[in-house]
Amino acid sequence: MKKLIVLFTVALMMQSCHVTVEIPARDDNSLTSEQKGNIYLTSDTTSLIGLANDGRIYAVNPNQMKDLLVAKEKALVYRWSPYDMENNIPIYFVQSYCNENDIELYVITNEYKAAFREIDNVKNPMFSMKIVNDITDISDKCENRFYKQLLGSKYKKKYHLYYFEDGEYIRTEDKILNDKWKKYWFY
Repeated sequence: MKKLIVLFTVALMMQSCHVTVEIPARDDNSLTSEQKGNIYLTSDTTSLIGLANDGRIYAVNPNQMKDLLVAKEKALVYRWSPYDMENNIPIYFVQSYCNENDIELYVITNEYKAAFREIDNVKNPMFSMKIVNDITDISDKCENRFYKQLLGSKYKKKYHLYYFEDGEYIRTEDKILNDKWKKYWFY
């Protein structure tokens, strides 16, 4: 019986070692020790419901996001990449849009340095994707797997803005918000 308990404990410890928060190469050396300390790796059972924006970026999995989205009547998930100049809509603009339309905004980023500069522009906490060690291409494989799990069979293409009602993915908001942003900014 003791051997069984020891084996079970070791198996749990080893399983928890497989998940780490990867800091993208462009962020690795530029984060302060305070910023690195504010990247919080959640456990798979951590609930995101009720979390406040406390200046941390929470590394989460798709199932945690699903649970959070089910608890919200209307929500927008923003796959935010600050260096995508063609499709990047400023976070403060998206947050304003959400405030005006009673939509909860959840930003998921893969760029920590830029995210820490923007964290005060969102009402809710910022999130990043938990990245498993065996994934070598962070930007593509992990994001695709994360969003496929989050959106299920409705995931066909990478967009930046996903609109949900009661946890159900309804549509992308990319065109709507991008058009509004361009109209606001350029005219």
